[in-house]
Amino acid sequence: MNRPEKTAILSEGFKRLEELLDTQCSHYRRVEELVGQQKDALRVADVDSLSNASNAERELLGAISRLDHRRVELVEAIASELGLKHSNQPTLSDLLEHSGPRRGRLVTIADELRRLITATRVASSVVRTAAESLDRHMQGIVQSVEVGIGRTGIYGRTGRLVSALPRHTSINIRS
Repeated sequence: MNRPEKTAILSEGFKRLEELLDTQCSHYRRVEELVGQQKDALRVADVDSLSNASNAERELLGAISRLDHRRVELVEAIASELGLKHSNQPTLSDLLEHSGPRRGRLVTIADELRRLITATRVASSVVRTAAESLDRHMQGIVQSVEVGIGRTGIYGRTGRLVSALPRHTSINIRS
């Protein structure tokens, strides 16, 4: 393969990599929004909104995972085209010195992607902790109510108090 062809192939590969990283950034921005919606839904105990935001986040994270798989394949293809040999998987950092005029933009996008991933992890862990805390709190309330109801007893056929059967209860946390 002659030099201009190889340069064109690499240029196209780096262009596709840049587009892919841009898409991942936009997906992570949307995940940040959805985590914020989950936090708001937890704050007001809106189960439907929490469920909708969680489902949308799960779908988006699936799309991000697929993009990440494509990114790894693309980085490997570019590294192979460049003739870079690594004992492990090549990274974007390994390719930057060969990216030419796209280097600045790729560095900027990669830094933004790292920032977004970190921010999303932190926000998600806060929401997860809040949801788990709310769940434990609600389980405690339900258990207290069941114990209280269980002590009231029921009158049997003979007119004596008999121990209550277990009751299945639910509480509407929105009211």
